Amino acid sequence: MIVTKNKVEPGQTLSTDLCIIGGGPAAISMALRLASSGQTITVVTGGGWSETVTNQDLNRGVVSPTSAHEPLEENRRRQFGGASAVWGGRCIPFDPIDFERRSWVPDSGWPFTYDDLLPFYHEAAELCQIGAFEFNAQTAFPHTREIIAGLDSEEIVSYPMERWSPPVNFARAYQSELEKSETIQVLIDAHVLRLDMNDEPDRISAVTVSMEGITFSIRADQFVLAAGGIENPRLLLSSASTYFPTGLGNQYDNVGRYYMAHLDGTYAALNPTDRNRLQADFERDVNGVYCRRRWWIAESAQKDKELLNTIFFLYHSDSQNGHRDVLFSSRYVAKSMLSIVGQKSVRGAIQKLRELSPSIREHAANIASNGLSQVPELVQLGIKRLSKRRLPFILPSKKSQYWGLFFQAEQRPNRDSRVYLSASEKDAFGMPRAEVHIAFTEEDITSIVTAHRLFINTFRQNKLGEVIYSEEGLRQFLRKQILEFNSSAHHIGTTRMSDDPRTGVVDRDSRVYGLTNLYMAGSSVFPTGGHANPTLTIVAHTLMLADHLKTVLIRSKTPAGSGFA
Repeated sequence: MIVTKNKVEPGQTLSTDLCIIGGGPAAISMALRLASSGQTITVVTGGGWSETVTNQDLNRGVVSPTSAHEPLEENRRRQFGGASAVWGGRCIPFDPIDFERRSWVPDSGWPFTYDDLLPFYHEAAELCQIGAFEFNAQTAFPHTREIIAGLDSEEIVSYPMERWSPPVNFARAYQSELEKSETIQVLIDAHVLRLDMNDEPDRISAVTVSMEGITFSIRADQFVLAAGGIENPRLLLSSASTYFPTGLGNQYDNVGRYYMAHLDGTYAALNPTDRNRLQADFERDVNGVYCRRRWWIAESAQKDKELLNTIFFLYHSDSQNGHRDVLFSSRYVAKSMLSIVGQKSVRGAIQKLRELSPSIREHAANIASNGLSQVPELVQLGIKRLSKRRLPFILPSKKSQYWGLFFQAEQRPNRDSRVYLSASEKDAFGMPRAEVHIAFTEEDITSIVTAHRLFINTFRQNKLGEVIYSEEGLRQFLRKQILEFNSSAHHIGTTRMSDDPRTGVVDRDSRVYGLTNLYMAGSSVFPTGGHANPTLTIVAHTLMLADHLKTVLIRSKTPAGSGFA
């Protein structure tokens, strides 16, 4: 059932077995998984069916130092469907090595293995609509060949591939199932203001919610916080109580720490000699799913050279980061201006302009810098996107003189990289805004340089063509990337899993340490980030958590209270 404010009265207390806070792939996947459990489930979305400037403004925050991270509203969505509403659709599983304790990667290691998660990866593939869970091109495409003939070795391989969702907007794709469900209630445009502890020192008693001007409470047996890698720690920290004076689950000052994303970009340029056997295009499997292969540094080489997990693929040679979305910036500026003009008074318009002007300037600069250069590609993509299962993006022609060598690399866990509460900035509800300080280490740079050295040396030794590259140039490029970093919506690690509460926020079951009925879902619980985009693993891990919660809910079942009519 989809619930609007007409179903709720001010000051009312609603009751449910499970309250899920969030409206993206994690929250929706969990609700669908538990729909047949016999438990009542309430999903609090944090937004409506489409994005509004007012709701998006709730995602604004502070970046420290300025420009060292994209504006916090740029890659997040306060709407039902969350980031999947604008998702590119790239699906890659984590590798088995990502779950292992690696001696050269401090604070690495998950409380469970790749094999433990594998059954849920298969089910996540179905929810993400990417066909079979098959990521080996040698199996998926029997007549496959190397990306560049003669480059593959024991250290560098090109059979790993990624699969692309249509992409799926989880809210729209599963709207019918959610509406028809007798156990699921979705509160549209509802925002959780805090998690309350009124009854017991180790339990959340309720959450306070604002829904289009109406404030009420939701009581539940169990709560799941699935609001994203920045909002999850923000809500924990802003819900400080007598029992948790520095924030929920923050007994060891771990909430918000170990914030990770992926360093990526294009620096080196290749001019392969043999263009006839070049295999860099998207391929489609028997179900029409777009797939693309990439170079991956094998586990043995990662261990031998003490590398962070890194991949490469061919892309446009003049692309730098590619994640500053001109379409988003244009849309944001337009909606902001409409919001300002729509104010009922001059004073209100001036106040709104003051609130939004920092972000407007940031996005206007992005349009001015990148808009013209992206016009041809945006036009082509617009045409391709008329199809339901659209071409992910336009790759360079084989006739291009140079191909860029795009890399995407794991960031080392770093306790000093963090999300915390702003001491001065508050949102429209009076909640402290999030402040982000992402911190990279010298090891992050060294690993990427070493990975490039391995690739470039192999390319040159096999006399496969021309290379434009220098190690010193790459180091300078990376240092510039760090000063002007963009996370590409990969917000990882801020409420990390650990078997030891001194090094984590949640245990192996994703339950917050010190609380018996609060769980976390999403990439904020990942101890390490691998090289892979996080969405597929978010969905897989959420399904694992949902199965655990089935047992927990049955065990903690209490008489139902006053729910929805």
